[in-house]
Amino acid sequence: MPTIITNRATVNYNSGTATAVAYSNTTSTVLNGSLSITKSSLSGEYRIGQELTYIINVTNNGGTAAQAVGITDDLGTFTEGTNAVTPLSYVGTAQLFINGIFVSDIDALVGNNNVFFEIESIPAGSTAQIIYRARVNELACFAVGAAITNTACAEFVCNCPCTESVCDSLTIPVEEYADLRVTKSVCPNPVTCGDRLNYVIDISNYGNIDADEVVITDVFDPALEEIAVTVNGEILAENRFRYVGGVLTISRETGSEITVPASTCTRDEETSRINIIPGKATVAVSGII
Repeated sequence: MPTIITNRATVNYNSGTATAVAYSNTTSTVLNGSLSITKSSLSGEYRIGQELTYIINVTNNGGTAAQAVGITDDLGTFTEGTNAVTPLSYVGTAQLFINGIFVSDIDALVGNNNVFFEIESIPAGSTAQIIYRARVNELACFAVGAAITNTACAEFVCNCPCTESVCDSLTIPVEEYADLRVTKSVCPNPVTCGDRLNYVIDISNYGNIDADEVVITDVFDPALEEIAVTVNGEILAENRFRYVGGVLTISRETGSEITVPASTCTRDEETSRINIIPGKATVAVSGII
């Protein structure tokens, strides 16, 4: 941050037999620091479990090298209630570049709520770039409208009468997505030819928006006969699904619009972890084998 320097002169003098004092006007000037910092990411949105690549650029605008530059990133830490919540976990080894040229891997000091890097020297007029990765962990919120904001600060002891510190923040919003996972069960097992066989298809949505226009296709070999179909407990009339040659299709086009609702989430008050409760849809199919 720039520093405002103000100054005023005092003049004491004799005026005959008396002493007097005069004051100048107050001047001010801006003392610009030699460091500037910018923070960016290769990803414009995030999902839970995703690894984000962050880029921190620190430029030395001064006329001499900046020595022992410390860079601290808060990994998106925020306070909820009395808990400090850190939604990013530092991953692996970072890389250091000077003026776009690779210098070396750079070790990090990982704290509970931040990560710290130190650059030995940034030459005058040069830009140091640190590239590192962080995983979106189970403390991050993924509800629609959520975002992760993390701040990086660079600091070093300069020749001016100050300890110079500059910061930059970056906000990445959560991606809006549906994430379906499907499991299927069958009974009885074993089954005898001529018996009725029952299948259950459980669809779970772990995303933060509804999955709509769902199309379900199931191929039965050998083909079932006299099939019955239910969706979320509702019995479908024969004109609401298509069953040809052992292939079952349920969709909007067949007269059954299926939506799997978005998941919901709660935060544990003690651990701050997000608990995901998936949205559900269930399809049951039975027929004679």
